[in-house]
Amino acid sequence: MPKQKDLKTKKNKVDIQQLVQTIDTLEDEKLEITNQLKRALADYQNLEKNTVKLTHLRFLQTKKGLAENIIPVVDALTIAIKTKETIQLDEKTQAWVAGIVATIENLEKVFIDIGLKKFVPEKGEQFDPNIHEALTTVSDGKKDHIYDTIQPGYTLDDVIIRPARVVVSK
Repeated sequence: MPKQKDLKTKKNKVDIQQLVQTIDTLEDEKLEITNQLKRALADYQNLEKNTVKLTHLRFLQTKKGLAENIIPVVDALTIAIKTKETIQLDEKTQAWVAGIVATIENLEKVFIDIGLKKFVPEKGEQFDPNIHEALTTVSDGKKDHIYDTIQPGYTLDDVIIRPARVVVSK
């Protein structure tokens, strides 16, 4: 009988070794799968962040494109309105001009709603090439200061999309 007991003990030891080996293998596989899941989750989170950034960037590009296309229209309307000062207008024409002025004001309110802001430099303000574009110079006034503003500048969400076009004293 001792032989049978020894055989059983040996068999149990072999079975236990196989079980330990199987457990080790399963633990390794579990760790590998856990790491794969963590990497997949990190990849998904990065993809989600990048998608949000890309969507936001496309939205900003669309807003910028719209602003760049409509600003010259507002400039043209503003120039047209300024001509009323040099010509004689009857009552009907003055009412029509007032309607255009109201339309420009409404557009500027819409601009503010989308983050587009107009800025008009004051005469005598220091010239800053980051926000101003010098179209010409004059010899009057204080050197490197704004003498006159030709066109206002615009910012979109605090980023300059068109510098103010100005005359600078030299």
